[in-house]
Amino acid sequence: MNRDELRALIRLVEESEIDELEIRRWGRTVRIVKNSGHAGTTAPAVAGAGNESGVEPAGSTAPAGNGKPAHHVASPMVGTFYRAPAPEAPPFVEVGDTVRPGQILCILEAMKLMNELESEVGGVVRKILVENGQPVEYGQVLFEIEAT
Repeated sequence: MNRDELRALIRLVEESEIDELEIRRWGRTVRIVKNSGHAGTTAPAVAGAGNESGVEPAGSTAPAGNGKPAHHVASPMVGTFYRAPAPEAPPFVEVGDTVRPGQILCILEAMKLMNELESEVGGVVRKILVENGQPVEYGQVLFEIEAT
């Protein structure tokens, strides 16, 4: 299933009254669940065969360790995660850094294209859940940001 097909399915779930959609093709499973119970988000959760426990959707919130809401930043694509623009450059963000909406958090490389991933919220980076150079899956949570 390609990215355009996934986007179309996500849009279908978002715009319909169904809460969940599961498709099995060629030994892979894609499950899209509308998160109508989370305040402030309508992004669906997408779980694939590589992650049977499910995936936190981009923009979802959950309590951080200190009880404040944490914004989960998820990968919008399959690719390779890079914390810095070049091997010798400092990382875009570190744990404890304050970020603003639109600030670059990392680069995701997919098919030799470098894609910058920007923060959707302002806050403090509480967790970086992926190691530099590690492959990531669509929907995999990369950062936890304590929204301010």
